[in-house]
This record gives sequence, structure tokens and C-alpha cells, in this order.
Amino acid sequence: MVGLTARAAPEALGLRFFSIGVGIGVMIMITYAAYADSSLNLGTAAVGTIAGDTVISSLAGLAIFPLVFAAGLDPASGANLMFLTLPIAFGQLPFGDWVVLAFFALLFVAALASAISLLELLVSRLMLIAGSTRGKTAAVLGICCWVLGPVLSFNLWQDIRPLAFLVGYRDFGNFGSIDVFVSNLLLPICGLLVAGFAAWCLGLSDLVAELDWQRG
Repeated sequence: MVGLTARAAPEALGLRFFSIGVGIGVMIMITYAAYADSSLNLGTAAVGTIAGDTVISSLAGLAIFPLVFAAGLDPASGANLMFLTLPIAFGQLPFGDWVVLAFFALLFVAALASAISLLELLVSRLMLIAGSTRGKTAAVLGICCWVLGPVLSFNLWQDIRPLAFLVGYRDFGNFGSIDVFVSNLLLPICGLLVAGFAAWCLGLSDLVAELDWQRG
């Protein structure tokens, strides 16, 4: 049985901030909103996003974790669950190979959508500063993230433990430490700071106009 621990609380909070697209630079929402049509109803889009994400996440949890527990596998979070545990669990199902193929195809689409929004913040800025093309800028940044992230973290830097001084995180490598630090700490902090900044700088009249509300 998996209990609620002090480590589970920030992980759950960070997951909620990430899954609805708020946090560091309010990455997904601000990036995509910058290219959205002015006729888009922000209130409806926000409610639909939160409701849809909650329903899909709940259904995924109800489907995945009973399958993992029934197979007697470790339900550890992160890359281990995604790339080690789930393929084994899916492989025990009828047509499991096709299930795994569909799962990773959908995972690739989700990861690509997140990567586009994350890179666009830097790509758009560097295009203005360096005067380079979008394709070249995106390719250079993508390669840098790939090399500094998974390539070195699981190779030359695999023995580095940046969070060894924290109980519960001593076994996290470079890649896992970055993931934990960004997801569980920076996402909630930046999300709350952005909300506070918007509340301080955005007047009520501007907020009502942006959300297309009618003041009573």
C-alpha cells in the first residue's frame, strides 16, 4: 500500500501545476495564448482545460496503478514507471505489444506539444536577438537540451547526486534532481508569483475584458 508522505505532497502539487500548464513562465498557457485568436474565450478555455485534465488524469490513474499492482511491479514515479514498469505491465495484457506501441505514440505527441511550448519562449527571444531562423534556433536549443539532459545525465554524470543532502532524494541522479527541483519547487513557486503579479498589475476592468465577463 502506498501512503501519503511528506515527499508525496510536493510531487502532487507540482504535477497539478505542470499538467494544467502553469508554473515556470506559465509556459504552455502564455506561449500558446500569444498565438491564439482574440475571439477565444479564456474563461471557457481555462475551465475546459482544468476539467479535461482532471478527468483524464483520474481515469489514467485508475487504469494504470491497478494494472501495475496486479502484476506485482514497483509503482515508482518518473522515468522508471514510464519506461520500465508500464511496458512490462502492458506486455502481460492481450495484444500488449500494440498497447505499448499506442501508449508511447501518444506519449510522444504529449511530449512534443510540451517541448514546443517550452522551447518557444527561448526560440522567439533568440530569433530577435541573433536574427536567426526559427528552424535553426529550435534545432540548436533542442540539441543543447538533449545533450545536457538525458545524454550526459545517464552517461558521464550518472554518478552525480546533487540532492544527496536531502533525505528521500539521496539516490536521485542529475536528471532526476533537475526534474524534482523544477517540478516540485520552481513550478508551484513561479505559478504563485505569476498569479500574484497578475493580480497586482492587472486591474479589474482589464480582467473582466480579457475573460469576456459582464460586470453586474
